[in-house]
Amino acid sequence: MADEEAEELASLREEFQWVLKYEVHSVLKHLREVLQECSKRFLLRSSETKLQQPVLRQKLEILDDFLKFRACMLLTRSDINSSRHWKISHVKAEKFMLSSANGSDNIKGVITVFGDNICHADITIRLHRHANQSYRTFIKEDIPWKLQQVQDAGNHLQCAVDFIALKGEHTDFQTAQEVITLMSELMVCLQRARNSLLSPKKYSLEELYRNKSMRAFNPPLPVDSIINFYVHHNKLVMSTYYLTPAQGPRPQKPSVTSIESKLGSTFEVGQYRYEVAAQYQVECAVPWLNDVITLFTVALQTCQQLKDKIAVFDVYGANAV
Repeated sequence: MADEEAEELASLREEFQWVLKYEVHSVLKHLREVLQECSKRFLLRSSETKLQQPVLRQKLEILDDFLKFRACMLLTRSDINSSRHWKISHVKAEKFMLSSANGSDNIKGVITVFGDNICHADITIRLHRHANQSYRTFIKEDIPWKLQQVQDAGNHLQCAVDFIALKGEHTDFQTAQEVITLMSELMVCLQRARNSLLSPKKYSLEELYRNKSMRAFNPPLPVDSIINFYVHHNKLVMSTYYLTPAQGPRPQKPSVTSIESKLGSTFEVGQYRYEVAAQYQVECAVPWLNDVITLFTVALQTCQQLKDKIAVFDVYGANAV
């Protein structure tokens, strides 16, 4: 009986060594391919061309950002229809029409998204105090609206790509813990990237009111209006808040906005208090966001499956020397 157990353990250890030598690297290759496919949807620099000199790298990043915005300027100044796109790598500028889920026409808009920027928008809102009057404003290429969630997702994706290149591709794995640690750290990057798109950050109404991105609108929005763009799953959402002077006692805590309605919420700006009198929301589906979320999910599942498999060998002692 003891001989059979020893033979089984030896066989298990042999299989484990094969997994460490071949299967782990095969999985890492698959992960690299998945993340490379995902990277095509972002404005990312290639890991192979990254420089180590911090000053030179910073200058190149500034130049890179300038070229992105210059591409937006060329796109929007050329009257390009929806079937033709200005492309840099695999990223393309796309136009979307914003619409309300309930068919409301209080807000109308067409936006152009280029990577992590809204580089052009044509927005018309119906004034809350004067329902028969409309107000038209624009976002132009010289002052784009930064989609911070998309930029964050791209940064975390870049970390995952760099992590595989640095610690995975040429590593000679010897223990289960090395692989488990690698997969765990990689999953942290991937979860943060996916969560950046799935879970919009909550901002107080005061933060939205003071948001510097509102400077992108030209002409400026009326003082009693707030607009905020955010990503929720595969949709780009634009929320508009109409304000009135607040009445009644001051609240003890600031109101925090999310994707839910905040009608009646109040906030202060200096000596003035405002109340949200109305809120409207329009949105558009962005197909490549759905692709990105799916690829993040596939990568996470692949990491978890390898972790589970390695953990089984560890439990049965195949990892012992």
